[in-house]
Amino acid sequence: MIKKPFHYGGTVDNQHFCNRTKEIKELKTDIDTGLNLLLYAPRRFGKTSLVLHTLKQTQHQYIFLDFMSIVDEHEFINEYFNAISKSLNTTADKVVDFFKKILKIKPNISVDFGMDGTPSFKLNFLHKENNTVLKEVLELPYLYAKHHNIRVVVVFDEFQEVINLGIEDKLRSVLQHHEDMVSYIFLGSKKSIMTNLFFDKSKPFYKSVKHIPIDKIEAEHWHKYIQDGFKSLKKEIELNHIEMILEVSKGFPYYTQQIASELFNMTQNFVTNEMVEEAINSILEKEEDLFFNEWNHLSQQQKKALKFLVHFGGENIYQKEKMIEYNLTSSSLKKAVEGLIAKDVIDLKKNSYYLQDPLFEIFLRRKLN
Repeated sequence: MIKKPFHYGGTVDNQHFCNRTKEIKELKTDIDTGLNLLLYAPRRFGKTSLVLHTLKQTQHQYIFLDFMSIVDEHEFINEYFNAISKSLNTTADKVVDFFKKILKIKPNISVDFGMDGTPSFKLNFLHKENNTVLKEVLELPYLYAKHHNIRVVVVFDEFQEVINLGIEDKLRSVLQHHEDMVSYIFLGSKKSIMTNLFFDKSKPFYKSVKHIPIDKIEAEHWHKYIQDGFKSLKKEIELNHIEMILEVSKGFPYYTQQIASELFNMTQNFVTNEMVEEAINSILEKEEDLFFNEWNHLSQQQKKALKFLVHFGGENIYQKEKMIEYNLTSSSLKKAVEGLIAKDVIDLKKNSYYLQDPLFEIFLRRKLN
């Protein structure tokens, strides 16, 4: 029996994973073929869960590194070395012995054990040795794969943060020689930065990957998933209530799971319209500080443009009569819109601008009216 049928706030797998059959099939084929892949989508869209869920269905050994908290090159080297070391699934002594054999440099490798006995590996070296040690560490997945005659997959999550480290050129110069043994999956939540990194001719990663788009999960799949979750503890939810959830979440996996979880927890036997509204309001209240913070980081012109988009919608935005109402000119609106796109607050699809975060849009509609 599933005691907690809905999960959010971390990677999702097994019974908590909803559909994505098409993407999983394509991803699995591309991983088995050894392609380097690019996936980007807003945060909370489920891209990391999708990739890890798919990798667990393959026979490939994989290394996972999240760039989000890495602040400089020195830290990247050690975080990547630790991720590689942990992926070997063997004793700490054997990991250290293996690396001492294949590393050209002879750094001091230290191992610390957590309360649960999990080891963490660290290279002790001087900052002036960064370049040399970086090249060595970047080669480790390839050397390991070659030594064992296997293919290794490396997943770099929140890869847009690499621009703050300034190591794109160094990474590309080494990784491009690994194609026969190691494949790389680059994940990112900042579309503007990720497209610049991989689609700009002047950038080192230009045309180095296959891009896999991630669409929202269709409503019919959420219908079954959410109803099955409620049935697991003999609770009932009607399709119209699920549609109320999806109208708000727009199929975002995080928000859909979050609202469903809130609603599930407050349901004794069956769901009512009032309970759905209460669950949505509760989620909005929990996210309010985050949304206020995002709003406060916008310029005055960007705030004005966002109000404009929320009010008029994203189509035909440069109509004169619309702009007059918000005291905007075509040039000022264009500049503000470009800034909002660069900050990944809005995006453009089929000639219509839209807010990337569906709950942020609802928050703005309620606060601005």
